[in-house]
Amino acid sequence: MLQTTLTDTFGFSAFRPGQEAAAGALAAGRDVQVVLPTGGGKSLCYQVPAVAAARAGRGPTLVISPLIALMDDQVAGLAARGVAACALHSGIPWASQRQVLGALGQQALVYASPERLANRTLRRALQAAGVAYLVVDEAHCISEWGHDFRPEYRQLGPLRAALGVPVMAATATATPRVLDDIAASLGMVDPVRVRGGTARPNLMYAVEHVRGDNARAERAAALLSAAGFGRGASPGRAVVYVATRKRAQAVSAVLRKAGLPAGYYHAGRSDSARANAQDAFTGGSRPVLVATSAFGMGIDLPDVRQVIHVQAPGTLESYYQQAGRAGRDGLPARCVLLYSPGDVQTQARIQGRAARPGQETGGRALADYIYGTVCRQSAFSQHFGGPALVCGVCDVCLRPAGVTAMVEAARAEGRARADATRQKKAAARAVTITPAQDASIVAFVDALRRPVGKRLVALGLRGSRAKAVRRKKLDANPHHGVLKGIPEAALVRAVERLLREGRLAPRGRKYPTVWIPNKSVTGPRTRKPRVQRGALEKALRALRTREARRRRIKGYQVFSDRTIAGIVAAQPRTEDALAGVWGMGGKRLERYAQLVLDIVAASAPAEE
Repeated sequence: MLQTTLTDTFGFSAFRPGQEAAAGALAAGRDVQVVLPTGGGKSLCYQVPAVAAARAGRGPTLVISPLIALMDDQVAGLAARGVAACALHSGIPWASQRQVLGALGQQALVYASPERLANRTLRRALQAAGVAYLVVDEAHCISEWGHDFRPEYRQLGPLRAALGVPVMAATATATPRVLDDIAASLGMVDPVRVRGGTARPNLMYAVEHVRGDNARAERAAALLSAAGFGRGASPGRAVVYVATRKRAQAVSAVLRKAGLPAGYYHAGRSDSARANAQDAFTGGSRPVLVATSAFGMGIDLPDVRQVIHVQAPGTLESYYQQAGRAGRDGLPARCVLLYSPGDVQTQARIQGRAARPGQETGGRALADYIYGTVCRQSAFSQHFGGPALVCGVCDVCLRPAGVTAMVEAARAEGRARADATRQKKAAARAVTITPAQDASIVAFVDALRRPVGKRLVALGLRGSRAKAVRRKKLDANPHHGVLKGIPEAALVRAVERLLREGRLAPRGRKYPTVWIPNKSVTGPRTRKPRVQRGALEKALRALRTREARRRRIKGYQVFSDRTIAGIVAAQPRTEDALAGVWGMGGKRLERYAQLVLDIVAASAPAEE
């Protein structure tokens, strides 16, 4: 049955390595974990048994997928083969989603985001349709040890238990520890583990140590130009990965200045701007795309000839997946990582203090890769539990002596910079601030209009014109730059001593600042009168704050004040009623409908 479906529906005469074992195990009612490299055909592992089950009248297969683009690509591909499939996500109008819910039993595959599955109406519709299989795509998102962990994925265990059907977890990147965590979270029973090799023989991996953001952007331009981009007919497509939104815009500007047809993509752009950038990339009018990690998961483009990282990601798993988007057609493609030691600090800022358990392990593995002198493909294979390899096409295999020399030079430069930093700190510790300089510090603070932090005091005294200094107008202070040449650390220590001595006074607790004892702050800020808010409004605002922190977005991106006011006025009890509130579009309904309705119900007065 599976072979017939593979041939008749998908047009393939034979399964690729690993596919038949995975599809057969799921069809036999077993739980399955599938780890196949990007482009290795993970989708067919569940699509074939899903189509076979639907034709046998056993109901649709539910596929949990993390990105809208991934779902839409899959549904379009299945429709082209005559397979009934649908997607439920925030990009589809609410009315259309309701129509789909009424016809789930007619679908072979139903794609949905984990956030969408929090909706009780969808859960009831799925149970009524009689789901045949549950599939979790990009399953590394489940594990806190994985590189793209999403908390919503941890809620799928109860769904699996409620459906009571075999489950397949599919990913391209999972260590044995991640696979164990996935199995435990989903409640998998003795799962069949199908693991393909990580090797991508057509990909030529390389690492270059290039210090400085501008130098790396220019090196990326040189690599793309040498590959033929920007000479009229494009040799394919190229993705240039960066770590931050600011760098995405800056690097794309450098590439365009070099005559390269480059756009940029990051989560901070509007929906229409992101869509236009992606359309220009996939359509070929701008075949070079500079992007953050917000772009790429599930994008199945065959002719990505180059993937260049001008900033390193946080883990080796992330790098393997992002670089693996090259060469999905099996033809040669190049993956170059342009590394600078500052990438470590950049990733630390991105991850914040709440680093996940697997972050440190993945970071160490990436450092071993960057400073390694073994075959690049072998480094991937061994990290994911496979054997040592010799690919013959990476920079280490082709130029072992050159790579070794580059790594040794980078390490020597790193040691020299560390020594210089230590010497600089020692010199700063040896500096003694004189009484006259103490007086200058106090005079600087006395001339401030408002209290500022210790470091800003030091920067102002040194004559800095950094953005933070200019924003606070410290460059207009009459004592700006009077202690130029004194190390910043020595001035900060002097400020701390003056605070202890009582010649300066601390202000604030959460964000401590420096001021003059017993001196009032000029021009006190006018406070807005307190607005008395009801219990429902307070609860909605608390929800907004929690969700904004959890998703690391602005509060207004969860709900605007106008939307909250509309909910308070309408006090909706159903999703249909909530959909009529201003600002509650499909995406917000998908994410927050049940949470809002629960709050409204809890805030309603008890009936007598």
